[in-house]
Amino acid sequence: MKKITFTILSVITILFSCKRNDVEDLKPVAVSVAISFDNAYAGYNFPLKNTEVKFTNLSNGLVTNLKADESGAVSLDKISPGNYDIEAVLTVSAADYQTYTSTTVEDNVVFNGVLKSQSIVQSSNALKIVLNAGKIGDWVFKQIHYAGSHTLNGAGFRDQFIEVYNNSNEVLYADSLYIVQAYGSTSKLTAIDITTGFFQSGSKQYDWTKSIGMNNSKANTDYVYSKNIWMIPGTGKDHPVQPGKSLIIAATAMNHKVPFTGADGKTITVKDPSLTIDLSNADFEIYQGDYPGLSQLASDIDNPNVPNMRNISILSGRDMILDATGREALFLFKTKRPQSEWKRTPAPDKLDINSAVDLYYQIPNSEVIDAVDIQTPLEANRVPKKFGATLDATFIFVSKGQYSSQSLIRKTGKTVNGRVILKDTNSSANDFTELDMPDLTKTVFK
Repeated sequence: MKKITFTILSVITILFSCKRNDVEDLKPVAVSVAISFDNAYAGYNFPLKNTEVKFTNLSNGLVTNLKADESGAVSLDKISPGNYDIEAVLTVSAADYQTYTSTTVEDNVVFNGVLKSQSIVQSSNALKIVLNAGKIGDWVFKQIHYAGSHTLNGAGFRDQFIEVYNNSNEVLYADSLYIVQAYGSTSKLTAIDITTGFFQSGSKQYDWTKSIGMNNSKANTDYVYSKNIWMIPGTGKDHPVQPGKSLIIAATAMNHKVPFTGADGKTITVKDPSLTIDLSNADFEIYQGDYPGLSQLASDIDNPNVPNMRNISILSGRDMILDATGREALFLFKTKRPQSEWKRTPAPDKLDINSAVDLYYQIPNSEVIDAVDIQTPLEANRVPKKFGATLDATFIFVSKGQYSSQSLIRKTGKTVNGRVILKDTNSSANDFTELDMPDLTKTVFK
């Protein structure tokens, strides 16, 4: 009887001890965040007061919003321990920006900073966020139809396209504008093991400083990496685009509503034309049927009435096939550097370089004009962001998911003398909304 009593008491003691430890582990902790500007803006003395700071608990999705004081500091005496995404946003009016920098801009300038998957578990946590403004104006992505349409009743991935927009107040020439699918880890965030040394501890994206022959401590912060690169052809002034106008680049510039003959001689058609679109009048198309080393995709037809993009580097896919699930990231860039000077590097998890190992171009952030990080609608399926806060502080997706016919569309920021300026805060969640069907009229939406 004594043994039984002792055993019961032992179990109760252990359970009580475990419960007490769990309670202690969940005791609220304190956190402070010091906000500052990156070196490019540190000397202008923009006021940091009222910088908006958002803490998002990655375990339960709870959000806490605060505003910084005059010194750029925010603090919480009590917050649940755990992993958080912390975003800081400061909007400077166009008038104030001109006052502080003597530079005229047409719209407000938004500074962003972010800490991804930040562990807040100590009794006291002191963190720092650096604000970046990114690039303002020039070319932007206006519409991205990455989701495609229904695979049985629609066109699947065949009707994907990208629309780029002249967001400036002057004529821009699209010649030598590069459109790029960024490369990075597409493993689920929950499946990545950072102890391997191939990944960054915060973002869980590849740690490019570990790539063979890298020797660049800023490989993660100052560069992005390419999977596929296409370029608008031209000698410099062949493709003028007026302010407030755009170009549509189609994966396949065909009318996907009606049957057409594929490269294999077989008819390609859809059961429900209302689910897809007519891209036969696109400004450019991507044709990879003659790219060295690739076998032609049956649906990759060369429309002679639509000029082809130039294929610069193709490491994946037999056409411009955007990830319909949303694990995608796109950027625009221009450069004066000849391609022969572009650095190429293997992924960090490659231990040797041979003919079977892909090499990815390393593109400086300073040459990137616009960038959009896309994710899946389901949080459990999300992958590491490929862009830092300098290029895109957040991410975006279409709510109905893959093959839904939806497209991303950039919001209108303001209208100046009849010219629409699209919203560009370098934060996709803030800049984009969605359409249930793509729009090819080049109309600007609010």
